[in-house]
Amino acid sequence: MLTNEQLHEKLLQLSYEKKQLERFKYLNELILSGLNAILSSDKHDEIFEKLFAVIHEVIHCKHIVLLLVDDSRQQLELIRTTNEQLPCETIPLAAIQNLTENTLNFFNIQNLPWWQSYFFDAFKSINSLLSHPFHTSQSHYVLLLLSDKRGAFSSHIQELLSSFTSFVANTLTQIETRKLISERDQLLQRQRRIEQSLLQQEKMASLGQLAAGVAHELNNPLGFIYSNLNTLKVYLADLEQAFTAQKAAVKPTQAIDVDFLLHDGKDLIDESLEGARRARDIINNLRTYAHPDDSSTSKVPLNQLLDSAVRIAKTQIKHNSRVELKLCPENPFILANANQLNQVILNLIINANQAVPEGKGLITIASGIISNNCFFDVIDNGCGIAEDVQSKIFEPFFTTKDVGEGTGLGLSLSKAIIEQHRGEIELQQSSSAGSTFKVTLPRVTM
Repeated sequence: MLTNEQLHEKLLQLSYEKKQLERFKYLNELILSGLNAILSSDKHDEIFEKLFAVIHEVIHCKHIVLLLVDDSRQQLELIRTTNEQLPCETIPLAAIQNLTENTLNFFNIQNLPWWQSYFFDAFKSINSLLSHPFHTSQSHYVLLLLSDKRGAFSSHIQELLSSFTSFVANTLTQIETRKLISERDQLLQRQRRIEQSLLQQEKMASLGQLAAGVAHELNNPLGFIYSNLNTLKVYLADLEQAFTAQKAAVKPTQAIDVDFLLHDGKDLIDESLEGARRARDIINNLRTYAHPDDSSTSKVPLNQLLDSAVRIAKTQIKHNSRVELKLCPENPFILANANQLNQVILNLIINANQAVPEGKGLITIASGIISNNCFFDVIDNGCGIAEDVQSKIFEPFFTTKDVGEGTGLGLSLSKAIIEQHRGEIELQQSSSAGSTFKVTLPRVTM
């Protein structure tokens, strides 16, 4: 049987446990309501407005003020208050430095100098103040609870506010982190758009250099198509005359070799069709190259990409360089954006052409397979790249050409494209006998 002393001790213990349960109950109510408020919005102003309402429900206070330490840590800025009469002016941090460091409970606030200077006019009836600082990953806040009663905030409320604001700080940190991640993603998207724009600008610059060669290349097939069609026009006139004379049973004024006209006419048509096909291929290759890239990829044969780029480049380099293709018989497939890789190949060929001796250039393009990767090399017999600048050739805007002759973007954009394709591009060797660029890409199976 318990003694009176033991019963008294048991009652004290139960009373303490009851208070603890009540404390946890209030805290749970605060956290649950606060969580609902936070989850209902991701904007700080809305979150703080709802949190103020939650605090008012659980902790009896007349007003709430939220202050923010500015980035320079020199001033406090008013973020939100339940009293619209409080002026939105900054407060020098030195005037109330202690508020940002510790939780403070003022039982009679009226006589404090900083209260008289910054808060008294808006809160003349206030006597008690409970302040609590809290931090997020990005900001430093001070929360003020105000009451017109003296000694309004007990140690129990102080502990409750401390626990609740810790929860709020952690949750706001997660929101800020999500916001930073979103901003980072937006910056990455902007970076990709800028890179895409630079890529297209470089492509247009290359097209400008190719324009003269393309015009000359198109003139050849179009020239003999025009000539052939004029000859066919004469042939058809002669045939018409022969058929008209035959129909009238009158001999033509001069002999017409119908067999020759028919035979040579077929040759003229075949030549014209070949010329038209050549012109069509040149235009299609340029259109494919000039078309703005998207991010789509597909399985494409490497050898065909190399061959297509060479056919485009020949219009510019054929009077200066000869191109030899040494393509892998297996013709490996890669997962790629064909437009982007076409530009890489073309950039390397044009660069090689600019490095070789005038009229004596030899550019060799070889493809092959190494384990799970495939590669292609662009080899020239040019003057090579000086050793002291080899480490800079892939840097944006670096060029060894004279001012106005190069953008310095070709190799840097080529490197970015290859890396987007999970590949590598490197200057494998360079000397006075020439240079070799190697591009390695993951191989895929059909």
